[in-house]
Amino acid sequence: MRAAEQTVDVGAVIDSQGIGRAQWILIILCGLVALLDGLDLQAIGLAAPAIAQQLHIPPQSLGAVFSAALAGLTIGAFVLGPTADRVGRKGVLVAATFVFGVFTLATAHAQSFETLVAYRFFAGVGLGGAMPSFISLASEYVPAKRRAAIVSLLWAAFPLGGTVGGLIASRLIPAYGWPSIFIVGGTLPLVIALALLVALPESLAFLINRDKPAERIARTFRRVFPRADVPQGATFVFAREAKAKADVRELFVGGRAAGTLLLWVAYFFAFMILVTNSSWVPTLLRPLGVPVESSAVALAMYNFGSLFGSGAAGLLVETFGPVFILSLTMLGGGVAFASIGWSAPSVTLVTIAETAFGFLVGCASSGLIALAAIYYPSAIRSTGVGWATAMGRFGSFVGPLVVGSLLAAHWSVHVIFTAVGASIVIGAIACVLMPSSRAKS
Repeated sequence: MRAAEQTVDVGAVIDSQGIGRAQWILIILCGLVALLDGLDLQAIGLAAPAIAQQLHIPPQSLGAVFSAALAGLTIGAFVLGPTADRVGRKGVLVAATFVFGVFTLATAHAQSFETLVAYRFFAGVGLGGAMPSFISLASEYVPAKRRAAIVSLLWAAFPLGGTVGGLIASRLIPAYGWPSIFIVGGTLPLVIALALLVALPESLAFLINRDKPAERIARTFRRVFPRADVPQGATFVFAREAKAKADVRELFVGGRAAGTLLLWVAYFFAFMILVTNSSWVPTLLRPLGVPVESSAVALAMYNFGSLFGSGAAGLLVETFGPVFILSLTMLGGGVAFASIGWSAPSVTLVTIAETAFGFLVGCASSGLIALAAIYYPSAIRSTGVGWATAMGRFGSFVGPLVVGSLLAAHWSVHVIFTAVGASIVIGAIACVLMPSSRAKS
């Protein structure tokens, strides 16, 4: 048999085979990790008033509680994203999910402001490290033409988790107290980490790019594509994308510098407003006459809207292009967020505004996730997604602190909503200036 017949192009096989059973299992498992992210974010926002009362935390200090996990998310994405490109997606994803579960369980037993902040920080490190790995794994195992749609569908699990978290929290917290939501939210990641360890394959693109033994690559290949014909002693390549070093500097070479910086700006403002909404809205609306249980319903509808927006993002981006869709949805989301504060105390209007906000910014954030997965080649995909996510998480960290400062400075709730909503215009401008939706190898 000639040498050409001994070469298996894994990228070509993935593109030609479609999405099989093993790939759907991988996508579902990765989606469950995204669901945990949304559940946790919603849980802390709804539990915050009860936590503040029991632990005697003043309202303006809740910003530090909200931002602790987000600081951990930022560091986790910065550090563990590049680590996944060097040592493997699967190991980092399993370890990060386990760490998140352990410290979420610990949150249920926090007895002081300081321990609460510490536990939230380390839980955030776990979640921050998980996201780049599961985005990279899922995107590398689906056909290139389906990547944006699948990544957007995957990210739709985030608002689904928020919906589930809001509904569970609205029942558990009044009946069993605020620690109950973190007991549930900490047990699930431990179960999912075990499932990931058993059922998840390593990225074939990673194994090939890192020159792992051919036997290991062949074993993983047959596991995912059991019906594919693999010649004995075959050489595996991933010709879909050129190799690159797993180095942060690679994000700024090959014509990617401007796109990388603009992507970071868009991530910062999109995730800032998303997390500010989930964490602060119940507390901000309470003095305006909207009880926490009504805020829980409104936030559930926000997540419901975001679920549809996230699911539709990939198709919309593929059809109309990222510049038009991302800039339009970010601008519309800013208007919708500003209207939430002006809608109170009408629970109906607040719920309508939250639903519209969820759909628009859910679409924008999911589109940004898909854009990062498309923009970078496989060898630096976890690094690219990780650093872009870290910039988004940094925005998520800054947003709650800024709102806490504005509240301490006696800004009115209406003006706070308007100011935060207006800030996302900067992210929309970054999307307009984005030079390309694909990486230059």
